[in-house]
Amino acid sequence: MGLNIFEKRIKDWEQKYGSLSVQVQRKIDKLVEQYDKTQNSDKEQKVLSITNGTKLVREFKGKKHSVTVIPNGYEYNGNRYKSLSAIANEITGTHWNGKKFFGVA
Repeated sequence: MGLNIFEKRIKDWEQKYGSLSVQVQRKIDKLVEQYDKTQNSDKEQKVLSITNGTKLVREFKGKKHSVTVIPNGYEYNGNRYKSLSAIANEITGTHWNGKKFFGVA
């Protein structure tokens, strides 16, 4: 298997400047670990909570689209959906993050 772009950059760096000291590498590893922990905890805290009956409205290509939040999903054009992404994909014909499309992320 070939090197990915980051592995190639590291290899190029080491050829040009030499390897990092053990102390510096440990510090980098520790910082990366701390960063990863903060990223995971932030994602866990970002839970979308919209109450039933809320209407989400988005205009797309001059047409207004209205979605109603219902128990265990969403209603759009008389149909039930489990995710906003499925609705956004239907509206646009392309893959979208539904929360971003409807402005709730």
